[in-house]
Amino acid sequence: MKKKHIPAIAGAAVLAVSVTGTALSALFGDVNRDESFDAADAVRLADYLTAKTEDIDGAAADFNSDGSLTAADLTLLKRSLLSGEQSGTSETGENYVTAITYTENAVILKNADEKTVPPDLAENVTVSSGTRVTITKPTDDGEISIDGECSEGQLIADADKTLYPDGKITVSLRGLTLANSSDSPIYAASAGDEFVISVKKDTVNTVSDGQNYQNADGSAGAVYSCDDLKIKGKGKLIVNGNCEDGIVSKDDLKIWNGEIEVTAADDGIRGKDSVRIGDPDDTDGYDALKVTVRTAGGDGIKSTGTDTDKGFVRINGGTISIDSYLDGISGEQKVEINGGTIGIHTYEGAGYQSGTGGNQGGRGDFGGSSGKNKTDVSAKGIKAVGLYSEDGSSWLSGGDLLINGGSVTIDSSDDCLHCGGDMYLYGGEMLLQTADDGAHSDHSMTIGSTAGNDFNAVKIVITKGCEGMEAQHITQNCGTVIAHVTDDGFNAGGGNDGSGNQGGFNPWGGGFSSGGSADDYTLNFNGGFTLVDVENSGDHDGIDSNGNITVTGGIIVTNGNQPFDYGAERSGKITCTGGIWIENSRTSRYMETQPAYLVNGGSVSQGTRISLVGSDGTVIVSFIAGKQVSVLRAGGDVSGAKFYTGGTLSEDAVYFQTLYSDQSAAYGGTLSGGTLSQGSGRS
Repeated sequence: MKKKHIPAIAGAAVLAVSVTGTALSALFGDVNRDESFDAADAVRLADYLTAKTEDIDGAAADFNSDGSLTAADLTLLKRSLLSGEQSGTSETGENYVTAITYTENAVILKNADEKTVPPDLAENVTVSSGTRVTITKPTDDGEISIDGECSEGQLIADADKTLYPDGKITVSLRGLTLANSSDSPIYAASAGDEFVISVKKDTVNTVSDGQNYQNADGSAGAVYSCDDLKIKGKGKLIVNGNCEDGIVSKDDLKIWNGEIEVTAADDGIRGKDSVRIGDPDDTDGYDALKVTVRTAGGDGIKSTGTDTDKGFVRINGGTISIDSYLDGISGEQKVEINGGTIGIHTYEGAGYQSGTGGNQGGRGDFGGSSGKNKTDVSAKGIKAVGLYSEDGSSWLSGGDLLINGGSVTIDSSDDCLHCGGDMYLYGGEMLLQTADDGAHSDHSMTIGSTAGNDFNAVKIVITKGCEGMEAQHITQNCGTVIAHVTDDGFNAGGGNDGSGNQGGFNPWGGGFSSGGSADDYTLNFNGGFTLVDVENSGDHDGIDSNGNITVTGGIIVTNGNQPFDYGAERSGKITCTGGIWIENSRTSRYMETQPAYLVNGGSVSQGTRISLVGSDGTVIVSFIAGKQVSVLRAGGDVSGAKFYTGGTLSEDAVYFQTLYSDQSAAYGGTLSGGTLSQGSGRS
């Protein structure tokens, strides 16, 4: 800003002398000459710098003593206000409040010396209605301790943003029970930059709102912040959102540490711009981070921002437990899981059965599907929504779901994993059961980041579901996927949340089975282990693509009524240039035409162990037959291998997964006591 010369001051021609000798007021910083140094002086100086007034004490405003008034002086003035150095309102001042104790009808204010501060003299808080406390100045690097018990109280953070744009208000909960039937008990109207709740170790704190009210923001939430909100500490915070939501931030919401329990009528934890759980810079781990959410009518954890760099949920660690009526975790633009132990239950769980099927609700959901227990609401485990046109018919951007690590267990009535964009399952362990799909992407799905037989890179087990893995394009590079389903194990079909064989609207073009080319739907196996067990008889495939199937590596075991199915009506094809595939079914199509087809086996009863053993006696793959089959076929890199039934695996056999009780699928080691299974055809 261009410098403005200080206006003439009586008794001083220039500002080359000391401030005390030139300032008209008795107090340095008293720009408006009202014999006090406060926010009004900052406003008066700002008005002067923008030519809105000439009525100031220039000497009192020249904080850097350079003889001119600029934005630098305004900045120094604000800092001085924040620290209290000029007015005697520092944290050690006798009227600066550092502790608040709630009682049923009043509050007790104390300073740093634990001396009582009269409410009408408090420098940094105001008190109204006996138990309504407003913090008016940032605490900077300090904090205000809060304790006590009150059934109709309120804690408000309301600092002037024009004075403290980078300010921070930190409150330290040390055994607080605070309720309010007609407003948000904790409400941050303006904290400058961030409102911080520090929950102290070995304390239990409870915040509860009423069942019918509207706060100053026209909304409701037991803990409600219009600015960034951070929760940390190693104590326990119980939040009861009886009206609508539990914890709300209209900007970024960070839960870095502590034991947080939220029960809400609607959404449990909601941050508009983002929700982040687990401090990414925490070097001590997340042992003290535990988040429990229960909702009666909404989502568990959600972010609703629509800007491309906002609207995301990121979990880095901790123990997260969610029991929600609707979606467990929902991010408008993105959901990212990097670690932690996450358990999610939605709606009625995997036992849900629909009467009529139909609309499952929410953007990213288009129409129902025969054979699916579709809910009338969106009750997915983890959902990345994505942006859609106003009428919901066209996908615009976002909606990506990324899982890099952690342990995820989901029991949902709707899809366990769902995204309107792309899904990347790169790490961690997922144990899924659902009345709908195990994992569904409206666009592409990638399992494992690097091609190869790293079976442990990511582990996905679907113990119950309609379709297992569903997207327009699916690529498995590594890891382990085991799916026990009633429809298709893998389905590269129409990207909406319906079966790829169903008609209907496709939001990105290309159509369903009634249109599009073979390249519009692809299934690629480049590595890893896949086992599909299809429970129902009829047109339910193990591996199904409405276009092309390509196998370049990995081990695929498909126990479907049609083990491999591709989009013949689109001139699709199956191409095998590597890997190993095993058909375990009563019927067979397509794969028998592949030149790599090598091994046949005979009929097998349900529940019998099937092992493909190499010419050197090493077990290539061993599993349990999910149903009675009349023929076994294997192809790919299996020259000299033979099928055996029954028998016992040696102790050095390696099991593909350890996520649930079925430890049947294994490789390596040797087989003893098995019976050679011989069938007709090439071998």
